[in-house]
Amino acid sequence: MSVSGIQQTQLYCLADPTYYETPARLPDEETRYPLDSAPPPEGRRRVRNGLWTSLLPEGRELAEQGWKIHVSTVPEEAEATLRDTARICLAHGVPFKFLRSEQALLLMSDKYMARSGAGKFLTLYPPDETVFLRVLDELVPALAGRRGPYILSDLRIGDAPVYVRYGAFVARWCTDADGERVPALRHPSGELVPDERGVVFRVPPWVTVPEPLRPHLAARAAAGDTTFPYTVTESLQFSNAGGIYRARHRETGRQVVLREARPHSGLDAVGHDAVTRLHREHRALTALAGLDCVPEVHGVRSVWEHHFLIEEHIEGSTLLEEIVARFALLHGSGTDAELATYTAWVDSVTERLAQALAAIHARGFRFGDLHPTNVIIRPDGRLVLVDFEYATDLDDQDTPVAGAPGLQAPTGTPGAESDAYALWATWLYMLMPIMEMAGHDRAKAVTLERWARRRYRLAADAGPIRPAALRAAEDRLGGER
Repeated sequence: MSVSGIQQTQLYCLADPTYYETPARLPDEETRYPLDSAPPPEGRRRVRNGLWTSLLPEGRELAEQGWKIHVSTVPEEAEATLRDTARICLAHGVPFKFLRSEQALLLMSDKYMARSGAGKFLTLYPPDETVFLRVLDELVPALAGRRGPYILSDLRIGDAPVYVRYGAFVARWCTDADGERVPALRHPSGELVPDERGVVFRVPPWVTVPEPLRPHLAARAAAGDTTFPYTVTESLQFSNAGGIYRARHRETGRQVVLREARPHSGLDAVGHDAVTRLHREHRALTALAGLDCVPEVHGVRSVWEHHFLIEEHIEGSTLLEEIVARFALLHGSGTDAELATYTAWVDSVTERLAQALAAIHARGFRFGDLHPTNVIIRPDGRLVLVDFEYATDLDDQDTPVAGAPGLQAPTGTPGAESDAYALWATWLYMLMPIMEMAGHDRAKAVTLERWARRRYRLAADAGPIRPAALRAAEDRLGGER
């Protein structure tokens, strides 16, 4: 499945924590914006589609395509931004849609939502270019100074969170070069062609950019920093929060990793954005400097409006890749000798992970995000932990822990104890890599541990001590270790 397909599928996992459900059934009634629940303004009809609410003029259909306006926001300013934008739309007879609730806004601003749609809180559909430019003239000063994520697919207008692009207003579909069904525009010939909604502002070749937009195009072209000394050689990962890149210093040739953070983007469960987490990571890596299990940090740099953490590039494989390559119940015939070899490797990795966490704790920090993808095993066998976005003081009560499904400690578990939980869960994952079910019911983790001990013929004291947070689940199943 493509990345966009995965992100679309994820939307259907949000309305209910257990079942696959349509986003429209998200239980967000308590955070709905007044414009969603109050009677529609005179002359408007309300149409709901998923997490979006549209207010459309009575008796008039949307134009097929044209210049559309997007407005982004942050949760603290969303209600005021919606009110001020709606007032202008109603005055000019412009159809528009908006995310219906604060909860919907937070979900669509999540780190793992599609980058191309990230930040879009309102979409305006001016019926023609004249109205489009007139609305911009009023909207930009009305929202000047407001905050919001940069919408990568669009052109920003002025110093407001107002963006524009030429695109489809109504659903039309065609097949792209890869044979996928994608949204479409109508070419002047009448043929339907893909409506490209990527992460770069593009204008269809037959469309002329209105003259008032040209200064903003020039400002976009001039953005950048020619003094940034690194050249990107490979893109490793993308998310709504930003990218992760391998790069080379232009003068020294030093290989580094650049971790990008986009302001107001990639919100987490407590509303922290990517920039907040990046600077938290920089603080932790600086405090942990010199530890063999921590990447060396080379600083933080801002390029245009994005922030970049520059850190050591670690050669090696992730622990997840090593598990896949070695897993004893998949490779070989499962003889006692094969199982013993694998469990010896698991014990060795677990011991080195425990030592790494102890070294971090000794500096007064917790890691907060231990799982197999965040562990790199160097060619010589040494372990390095990566992704310190949630690393913070051991006594920090406000920063949540992160982690993979089934490997996270319960909410509120204190610093060192939350890392100990993740260490035990990672040990069990290496033996039974189906821990996701423990995210739904922690008793499943206890069941998996008991099964693993029998299948691998482990000694009673093998592995880390089961976390105290699982005591209730253990009691439900009957109290053996």
